[in-house]
Amino acid sequence: MSNRTSGPLIAALIGILAAIPAASQTAKDRPQNHEPLRQLDTPSKQDFSLCVDPRIELLAVVQHFTPWAAGGHIKHGTMYKDDIDRYFHKFRDHPATVCLAHLLDAGFSHDAPVDFILHHGDPPQLVQCSPYSEYLIKRAHGKDKLIALSQALREFARESEFGRFSQAHRSLYDVLVQEVDSLLRGKNYIPTIEGFYGESRHSYNIILAPVFADGGYGITRSTPSGCDIYCVLGPCSLTGHRTTFACPDYLESIVIHEWSHSFINPLVDQYFDLFKASNDLFEPIKGMMTQQCYPTWRITLYEHLVRACGEIHLRAMLNSGFKKNRSLEYHQGKGFWYVSCIDSLLHAYDSHRHAYPTFRDFIPVIAKGLEDIRTADLPAKITSFHGPLSAILPQSDKIYVDGA
Repeated sequence: MSNRTSGPLIAALIGILAAIPAASQTAKDRPQNHEPLRQLDTPSKQDFSLCVDPRIELLAVVQHFTPWAAGGHIKHGTMYKDDIDRYFHKFRDHPATVCLAHLLDAGFSHDAPVDFILHHGDPPQLVQCSPYSEYLIKRAHGKDKLIALSQALREFARESEFGRFSQAHRSLYDVLVQEVDSLLRGKNYIPTIEGFYGESRHSYNIILAPVFADGGYGITRSTPSGCDIYCVLGPCSLTGHRTTFACPDYLESIVIHEWSHSFINPLVDQYFDLFKASNDLFEPIKGMMTQQCYPTWRITLYEHLVRACGEIHLRAMLNSGFKKNRSLEYHQGKGFWYVSCIDSLLHAYDSHRHAYPTFRDFIPVIAKGLEDIRTADLPAKITSFHGPLSAILPQSDKIYVDGA
């Protein structure tokens, strides 16, 4: 799918902008199922935290002895993985691994265990710091399952003396953090993100997970002081006998993507009634989205918007040499056919900030823009796409990944 549709979309924006009420809509016009997030007057100057987190490492160690490790962890051998095997070998059948494996069989995978463990303090106590969300309880099929898992993890941490293992690898953790810190410090990420979305968050956090597979998870924790948001990411490459996260493009893309989920997801949830009008757009890409664990239109919207806003638009704002068209084609090649439409609308958002001071105010415009796409037009988009057919046919067994 080429970017040639951008011109007509921009032209159509005049009608769309005129048809959608601007930021003057009253509170009663907005969905009431979420409490409003903190609107931003001036972008903050706060920094982000960066660490290898003992909670995530405890989870990773236990996952290492479950079927999840085959796909959810790095496949290559490293000294760190060898150390896990040696140190924790006699705990491989511990009740914690059995409990986690059973939950995995029930669908408690991907972001759910990461979200769960961040509800707790550091091991071995793993004190629960915030109530489990309805989302987590549903994923685990009951609050009792989460309580049982937390107790099993406490026992694993105590009985295995997990703290000794963690302390013995402090120098490795420090190297991983220093490499990333040298690449990210001084970047204008937080003011740019907050300026674009028009909202702020209480804290921004990056957690490096040395045995996780590449990619990341975006987690939001609500606190009395506001939302703490996390990017939990796996390494990008190997250097010698260890992993590394020191890949600048990878780091920037994943961090902005995962932090953007904290801003995007609640807005899609609040305005989902408006997005239901474009539900037919899901069917042509359903196969590709499901293969990537995005099985519904709602989740597909999260991922389209996060890619269009975070990985493409915000990165273009941050980097004058950013190759936007190449990024659009890459994401379209992975099945996110509507990122060009959203990107075109974002140009209007940038130039109408007096009417739409926050991204929340602009969401109805995006919903209307997607509603106006006709599925009958999609064959033309397919014929103009420059990638391999395996990237756009829902029945394909592969997802196209740009190796360049």
